[in-house]
Amino acid sequence: MNVRSRVIIVFSVALGVVLSLTGIAFASVSDIRGHWAEQQINDWVNRGLVTGYPDGRFRPDQNITRAEFITLVNKAFGFHEKIKFSFDDVSSANWFYNEVAAAMAAGYIRGYVDNTMRPDQPITRQEVAAITYRLLNRPAAVDSNVLGNFVDAASISSWSKPGVVAIVEKKVMKGYSDQTFRPQVFTSRAEAVVSLERAFWLKYPVVIN
Repeated sequence: MNVRSRVIIVFSVALGVVLSLTGIAFASVSDIRGHWAEQQINDWVNRGLVTGYPDGRFRPDQNITRAEFITLVNKAFGFHEKIKFSFDDVSSANWFYNEVAAAMAAGYIRGYVDNTMRPDQPITRQEVAAITYRLLNRPAAVDSNVLGNFVDAASISSWSKPGVVAIVEKKVMKGYSDQTFRPQVFTSRAEAVVSLERAFWLKYPVVIN
C-alpha cells in the first residue's frame, strides 16, 4: 500500500468520529434535501465520515463553534501532539482541552489579545480562512486581486486578509452570489465540512489507482 492510499484510509477513519457531537450516529439525515451542500454531506454520511443529531437531522446551517471546528481539524489532519498552554477560559476539565493543546502544538490556532480562546463562540468565516491558510501554508499569488471581487472587502480584518486571499484563490472558500464574502458571519456546519474537505484534498491530492 503506497503513502497516498494510506492517507485516504487515515482520513476516512479519523473523520468518522469528528462531527458526532452527540455521540449518536445516524446512517442518514433528514434535513439536507435541496441544500447547497447536500451532495457533500450525503457523501460523508454514506461513507461514515459524519453523523447527525439524535433527532435524525444534520442541521447544516447551524453554527459550528471554535472548539468544534478545532476538533474537526485535528481529527482530519491527524494532529495529536500537544503542548502546554494557558487561556483564561480553557481549563483541563473542559472536553476540548486536549484539542486546544493539539491545535496550539500544530500552530494553526491563536488566542485573543485578552488571553482567551473563546471555545464556545461560533467561528467566523475569516477565522476559518485564516486557520485553513495556516494549515495549507500556500500563499496567494503576489499580484492576486481576488478581494476586488467582493463588495464587502473593506470589512475583512487586516489580520485575516492574507488568508482570505489565498483560500479564495485556491477555491477552498468562495463568496456569495451577491458578491460578498461576509468575513464576520459565523460558519455553518455545512460550510465547515465542505471547506475542510477542499483543504484536505488540496494539501493531499491523492490519486486513487
